Amino acid sequence: MKAGEQRGRQRGRIAMIMLGIAGAVLAVVTAAPADAKSGGTTVRTTINIPAMVVDNLCNLDVVNLSGDLTITTTTTPARNGGYTVRSSSVARDLRGTRIAPPPAINYRGSDGENTYSYYAPPPFPSTHRVVHWTTLSPDGNAPHMYLVLVIRETIAADGTVIPVFERAYLVCAQPSCSEKKV
Repeated sequence: MKAGEQRGRQRGRIAMIMLGIAGAVLAVVTAAPADAKSGGTTVRTTINIPAMVVDNLCNLDVVNLSGDLTITTTTTPARNGGYTVRSSSVARDLRGTRIAPPPAINYRGSDGENTYSYYAPPPFPSTHRVVHWTTLSPDGNAPHMYLVLVIRETIAADGTVIPVFERAYLVCAQPSCSEKKV
């Protein structure tokens, strides 16, 4: 297979991943007040990945992934009228199997929690683009890859967080969590 054909196939798979994750995020977002007196909230978003075929761009393994990635966002009022936002992600049951080339080896999402905090200043709504990632580790002799998710978080005046999935992509080097005001 030529390099151009392979890149096109990878882009198509990543586009399908993004559409599947976007639909899953819209279907499972829930919000609950963290503390009625404080005005802060906690939002837990579970992204269900029923079956997602991805290319490990680090070694060209074709991997079928499935499972859940959970992102939890908590707001706490700050003294100057804004909110401290704590956003964390974990993929405890994200699993996969290399389907090509043989032999099959298993991949798994990181069981560790990935946390990032930032300040959301007034005026509200305040919108921020947040990057989360999870390590995809092979059980055999293959390099790690990283599934990166970009979420747009809008914080309302009462501290309610409205997360919206923007995109997903794979990288070979460990990324860092980050936030950027939009």
